[in-house]
Amino acid sequence: MKTFIKLTLALFSITALAQSNCSKYYSFEEGGITEYKMQNSKGKVTGSMTTTVEGVNKAGESSTATLKSEIFDKKGKSVIVTNYNMTCDGSTVIMDFKSLMNADMLKQFDNLETEITGTNVDLPNELSEGQNLPDAGVKIKIKMLGMNMNMVTNITNRKVVGNETITTPAGTFDCVVISQLSSGKMMIKFSSNQKFWLAEGVGLVKSEDYNDKGKLQSSTILTSFSK
Repeated sequence: MKTFIKLTLALFSITALAQSNCSKYYSFEEGGITEYKMQNSKGKVTGSMTTTVEGVNKAGESSTATLKSEIFDKKGKSVIVTNYNMTCDGSTVIMDFKSLMNADMLKQFDNLETEITGTNVDLPNELSEGQNLPDAGVKIKIKMLGMNMNMVTNITNRKVVGNETITTPAGTFDCVVISQLSSGKMMIKFSSNQKFWLAEGVGLVKSEDYNDKGKLQSSTILTSFSK
C-alpha cells in the first residue's frame, strides 16, 4: 500500500507537460509525450513513467486535455494506468483531483456505495517566488458491511519557493520551484513533503519526496519529451 500511495502522488505531480497557447506548464497539444525515471533515495532506478496527451477539446477560450499516465516497475512491467482530464481557461489550469485516483483500486468497490468529493488542483500561468497556491484534496467514502471506510489525500502548504536551473538527461532547464505537503490516509496514514521543478514549455523537470524528518525518500526526473 505504501508503494501505491507513492505512485498515486507521483501521478499527481507529473501531469505538467509541454507548453501551449493556453498554459505555460501543461500540455494541451495532442500527441505530446513525456517520459520520466523514478529513483529511490540512493539514486537507484525503481521504475519509469510515461504521460501522453490523447486528445484536446476546445470550447471558446477554454481547452480540456485528456491524458494517459502509465507507471512501469524497474523491469518495465506496467503497474498503474490512469486516464484523466485537465481544463485551461487561459490563466489557470484546473485538474480534477478525483480523476487521479487509481481506477484499478476503485474497481474493488464497484458493488459498494462510493462517494468521492474534493477540491481541484489549480496552477496559475503566472508564478513568482513567495506566492501561495490553493490547497487541494480528495476524499473517498465507501459504505461496506454497515460501516464507512474513508480514504483521504490532502495537498496543503503549496508555495512557490524560488527559481533554479536543473540538468537532467533531457537537457538543462530554468525552473520555478514549488513545495507542498501531502498527507492523508489510504488504509494507512501517510505524510510527505514534496518539491517540484517546473520549466516553461516543458513542464515537470524534477520532483523530490521527503519524509517528516526531511530525509529524501524518492525522486522523479525527466528523461525525454516531445510536443
